Amino acid sequence: MFKTLRLEKSLSVLVFVTALALFGQDWLLQQSHVLVLNKHTPVRFYSDKVAGGNSEAQFLAKTPNNFTWRCNLLEGNAYPYCGLEIILGESVSRGLDLSRYKQVRLWFDYHGRNKSVRIFLRNFDRRYSLVSDEITTKYNQVEFETNSPQGYYEFSFDDFFVANWWLREHSIAPGLSHPQFDNLVSFEIQSGSSHLLGPHQFTLRRVELVGQRIDTADWYLAIILAWGGLVLIFLLYRVVKLSGEVRERKRREAELIEVNALLGSRSRELESLAVTDSLTGAFNRNGIKEAVRQGLWEWRHGRKPLSIVMMDVDHFKSINDTFGHGVGDEVLTSITALVKSNIRTTDMLARWGGEEFVLVCRNTHRHYAASTAEKLRDLIEKQHFSEVGTVTASFGVASLGDGATIESLFKAADAPLYRAKEAGRNRVEVVAE
Repeated sequence: MFKTLRLEKSLSVLVFVTALALFGQDWLLQQSHVLVLNKHTPVRFYSDKVAGGNSEAQFLAKTPNNFTWRCNLLEGNAYPYCGLEIILGESVSRGLDLSRYKQVRLWFDYHGRNKSVRIFLRNFDRRYSLVSDEITTKYNQVEFETNSPQGYYEFSFDDFFVANWWLREHSIAPGLSHPQFDNLVSFEIQSGSSHLLGPHQFTLRRVELVGQRIDTADWYLAIILAWGGLVLIFLLYRVVKLSGEVRERKRREAELIEVNALLGSRSRELESLAVTDSLTGAFNRNGIKEAVRQGLWEWRHGRKPLSIVMMDVDHFKSINDTFGHGVGDEVLTSITALVKSNIRTTDMLARWGGEEFVLVCRNTHRHYAASTAEKLRDLIEKQHFSEVGTVTASFGVASLGDGATIESLFKAADAPLYRAKEAGRNRVEVVAE
């Protein structure tokens, strides 16, 4: 009982930890990458002068956690612009792999006529990018209105799209037109697409990229593997424990056989025709009566489990009709021999009537009886019968419960046997908890 309580407590703890790992994964796996803003940060202020325009970009302050610059957008370019670029990579072609990141958080102030500002996360990919031409790096873009009351902005990577002008200009194939974040070489803040002339002032205080240490699918896989390992350890423990129980049962069986041999009781039981089926050599109903009574007494007085397995040969009438009753009798005899040679000495097999058999398993839990039934089902299916070929059987398993009687136990086993037949035969069904 105390072992059961410890197992239940351990299982409860594992379930709690698993729930925490599943529902708290955002907190457990979250990691962030903050872009360093200080005097050593590689930055570039630019305007449309590189494209023939007249706009001006002026650097105002570059202190830790505070980059301030002013742009004056002037006529001269159809789309006047200015901005700030922070270099992320070691070189033009080697950047940061942020493909596992999900969000961008930006602490930023803007004063000017535009209602919006653009952000670019520029990605280098040798399939379309050239080291000699920085414009060939992909422009992953998001544009947002600068009206955040809390002073910061948050964007999902799913909000980004590739700038249409860049796709057109570089004739990018549809398969490469999606946003990419696996080799980001720079981060840019640029004036909005309304291109309103006049002064515009920007202050950048912090840039934080938020992602996960482990991909969600890998995290779920790790949880599954952990549970699989625990289940394997538990099964190994159960195998070792059951092996000990089997050895103990064999020792007791040996003692019982020795006592029975001394008293002659077992020999008289086996030799009595009144308890044996004349065709198959299995017990008949009278033959297992005492075993069932003893199992009921052990359950009521010692809480030792009693399980039974009902077995029915599938399509047996067709075997008789097709091959004759003689062949059918041989099938029943062969199945009986096969079952008897693959059950414990404490289990008792009886022919219940026609092609139906019952296996009485004293001091046996339902799950062990079900395992025995599945083993027998597999052995019968693999057995080759000389004239018939392949024969299958269906099984129903039930165990004695509180307040149950022998009659109700056999009726309980009939129900899963019927389900097994209804579900297509050649299967084991167990009575519901």
